Amino acid sequence: MKEALKLGAILFLITGICVGLLGTVNQITRPIIEANNLKIEQDSMKQLLSEADTFTQIDAISDTLIKKVFVAKASHNVVGYILNVEPKGYGGAISVLIGLDQNKAVKGVKILSHSETPGFGANAEKPSFIDQYIGKQGTIKVTKTSPKEDEIQAITGATITSAAITDGVNAAIAFVAEHQNEWGSVQ
Repeated sequence: MKEALKLGAILFLITGICVGLLGTVNQITRPIIEANNLKIEQDSMKQLLSEADTFTQIDAISDTLIKKVFVAKASHNVVGYILNVEPKGYGGAISVLIGLDQNKAVKGVKILSHSETPGFGANAEKPSFIDQYIGKQGTIKVTKTSPKEDEIQAITGATITSAAITDGVNAAIAFVAEHQNEWGSVQ
């Protein structure tokens, strides 16, 4: 019995040390990881709206799909908007950055992270899919056949992923249409 208590105490001590070390490593690496993620996000925003020289984040977004909104400016003039949306795909949340011009036309779409199936939903990152959104305005639909003006062609075997990203783009366009006038004076 004494031996079991001794082994239990040793195991408890080792577990406590490991938890302490993991907590310390987390505290040290968290700011570095956050800084790297911010840099990736900023670089991606610049790729989507290259004419912008500043991106001002809008506070108090209360939308389930839209996580962040940035007003993009060049020489203090609004040139567009960047929205970070997280629609639910087949494998979970898909983090997507969407660039819109002032007319709410899609300038670009960038997948930041996803858990989609390799070889199927993961193909959403490919330019052959993403570039279909460029120039589109209004409500976009998904089709399995040749797309019309207001449609994009779904990825073969990944209709759920295609629809999720399209839902995110549509939500971004609708959100900007609803709030665009509020952001004209963002400094």
